Amino acid sequence: MGRRKVTHQLISDNATRRVTFRKRKHGLLKKLKELTILCGLRACAIIYSDYEEGPEVWPNRKEVRVLLNRFRALPVEKQTKFMMDQKDLMNRMIQDAKKRLEKEQMHSRAMELGLIASSNDIRDADYSEDLVKAADVVEKKIKVIRERIKAVESGATILMIE
Repeated sequence: MGRRKVTHQLISDNATRRVTFRKRKHGLLKKLKELTILCGLRACAIIYSDYEEGPEVWPNRKEVRVLLNRFRALPVEKQTKFMMDQKDLMNRMIQDAKKRLEKEQMHSRAMELGLIASSNDIRDADYSEDLVKAADVVEKKIKVIRERIKAVESGATILMIE
């Protein structure tokens, strides 16, 4: 059976909202159980809802307490290392998009310089500085490649860095 597209907004019908909550909670807990079994990690969940009194805990209260105490024992830096609010998430997405744009612009510029060089239009004054920079980059790349070849010939392991 196919699924329809879900719009992420509050479900107005209370009965439908309760059923959706129950099904999604079940799916979430199932995935959490699979993660703990397949990946051999310890995890817990605390779920508060308007439909039940008090929080629902998974797998059990004792395990949740153990994991929360273990978490609280960590230094604050490690506790908050991967925590993000909406603003942090958007900033990270913007930074990633800027990096991708920069990379694409550099690639585009390199292609443009390659076309200019292949058409023997190198004497154009607008591009002479860019061509010198491009030649420096090519020289550095050639040097790195030669060093890698020497390392392979000597039997050393090679790490790919990008």
